[in-house]
Amino acid sequence: MNNMLWLSAGLFLIALFTSKNRTYTSRTASIGAVVIFLYMVLSACYIISNYFTGEGINDAVIFHLRYGLDGSGFADYYLIIAVGIGLLISSLMLSVFYYRMLKNSVLSEHQKLKRVISTVSLIVALIIHPTVRFLGESALSVLGVENPLSLKYNFSDYYKTASLSAISENHPNLVYIFAESFEDTYFDEKIFPSLVTALRPIREQSISFTQIKQAWGTSWTIAGMTSVLCGLPLVTPSRNSDSPQGNSMSKMSTFYSGAVCMSDMLHKEGYKLIYRSGSPLEFAGVDKLYKTHQFDDIKGIKELKPLLSNPSYQTPWGLYDDTLFDIAMNDFKKYSKGKQKFAMFLSTMDTHHPYGHVSKSCKAQEYKDGSNSMLNAVICSDELIAKFIKQIQDSPYGKNTIIVVGSDHLAMHNMAIDDLMRGERRDQFMIIDPRLSHGDKIEKTGSTLDISATLLPFLGYKASVGLSRDLLGDEPSLMEEFKDVDKLLNAWSNEISRFWEFPKIEKELVLDTTKNSLKIGSTLYKFPILLHINENLEVSPFFEVKLKFFETVKLFGYLHDYHAEDAFLWVDKCSRINTLSSENNVSLKGKYCFALGKLGGEITTEVLSTEKKLSLELLNQTLTLPSEEEKAIQRRENLMQIKEK
Repeated sequence: MNNMLWLSAGLFLIALFTSKNRTYTSRTASIGAVVIFLYMVLSACYIISNYFTGEGINDAVIFHLRYGLDGSGFADYYLIIAVGIGLLISSLMLSVFYYRMLKNSVLSEHQKLKRVISTVSLIVALIIHPTVRFLGESALSVLGVENPLSLKYNFSDYYKTASLSAISENHPNLVYIFAESFEDTYFDEKIFPSLVTALRPIREQSISFTQIKQAWGTSWTIAGMTSVLCGLPLVTPSRNSDSPQGNSMSKMSTFYSGAVCMSDMLHKEGYKLIYRSGSPLEFAGVDKLYKTHQFDDIKGIKELKPLLSNPSYQTPWGLYDDTLFDIAMNDFKKYSKGKQKFAMFLSTMDTHHPYGHVSKSCKAQEYKDGSNSMLNAVICSDELIAKFIKQIQDSPYGKNTIIVVGSDHLAMHNMAIDDLMRGERRDQFMIIDPRLSHGDKIEKTGSTLDISATLLPFLGYKASVGLSRDLLGDEPSLMEEFKDVDKLLNAWSNEISRFWEFPKIEKELVLDTTKNSLKIGSTLYKFPILLHINENLEVSPFFEVKLKFFETVKLFGYLHDYHAEDAFLWVDKCSRINTLSSENNVSLKGKYCFALGKLGGEITTEVLSTEKKLSLELLNQTLTLPSEEEKAIQRRENLMQIKEK
């Protein structure tokens, strides 16, 4: 666990042991109890997050809190959920005990030193707490405070605009297997003797990359997929200073729409793109990632379940892998018979933390004494993936198919984590090309960001894809070029988050009251929403965020910070829109209204009873700047109305 947490916890205990009789008023005792409770909650959040990530609270945690946890295998986490509830109850009990101990106590002269020690220890414990540090760094990013590294190393100097050029007339099909948490460490015979046996000979005949380190923003499934497809780490919109805190990705209908990814380029080259997963497509926005980036045929458990002979045969996370591979093999044969090139991406589930799940087709397989359920799942997954590869190779279409096996990310906290930590943690990445007579081991250091540029030459193309570098080429990867690439990627988070590409208004805006959504081009945003509109009709959306244990962040709070010349469109409940007008019509309760204008100019408000279209002409009129005197007068009036409400 993070060393700073241990140090913080030590100071916290010192603060507790020196706090007795250090105060004598109910008020200060109450403040102390609240601080104690806050510290315990911060620690509980870190411990629970660390159980999942192995890195405490990181962007993976924030991403899933913002995007939602629908589709998670909650049944696998009953123990940690119980621990979380226990920690919360313990926090309350400790706070109450602290309050009762200090209330009405008497402070004597010789205990004043204890008071100083207790106060200083508690303050320092909070300051150095890793949760506080993460939240502080996130707040600085949201506020637009530039990271010194981003000033020293410009993102634009390292990001490559997407391009693709043919280097061969032969463009084979592709089957890419995202092997859930199946990292390269499992191949280590010193740590896991005879664990991975079926894939080992396949690996020896492949181009295997042994130094694929895990980069910042790639350490969970959707992030790992994004890094492979787009050559970019996954950054949430709220980290962008142009998109303040409050952006909720669940309100968005696209995923990194500003990025041109490997799949986008293959689509232009005539490839049909297919995705198969045993889990729900909605989990973490997987469906939006693949739909945004040109996948034609996307199916998860909901779409595949009708194909099952036994619908109850599934894990808390979704389908077992033997079921997924059977379905995928039928799809492979179907698409191979056609004339169109295709790329099929699969996502396995059996090796998902914390326990793993063993498909019934290999339940007889156990690792050693069978006591470690995760290693049993790994040995089964090894067998199933190898079997699927052999089926493709032995089919009439095997000679025209490139197969890739890669872990989506390093394994998180699971039943084998202690053994995994003994090894040199690396992601798995192997390319199986039927045209090669022998395998090769590549020890050049890279990350999953480099996979697309490395893979595309095997499909007959030379490509530039974001931060991706060809690991078979001479150009250094970011992992090679920078000692601490994670800090650099984090410093670039504002630039990278712009790939969510809040769109430019190129035709009329449509406010759809039946779906409670605003449509800009092909992108949908759910109500309520606040759009900041610049002079080029480019927009930045703001959404409400429902914070756990706190009140909802309302949109008028952002509007209050706008400048007089900032044009906006606000769609919300009429009771809230009324803060911009003197009217307060009770009959509009529950209905949506919109407000269009500037705080320094005229603001138009209207009730939405049917679909409303806002023309480009109207929007351009809104952008017309008033005189300085008009701006000052109108802004004062509008701000007064907001404050009065």
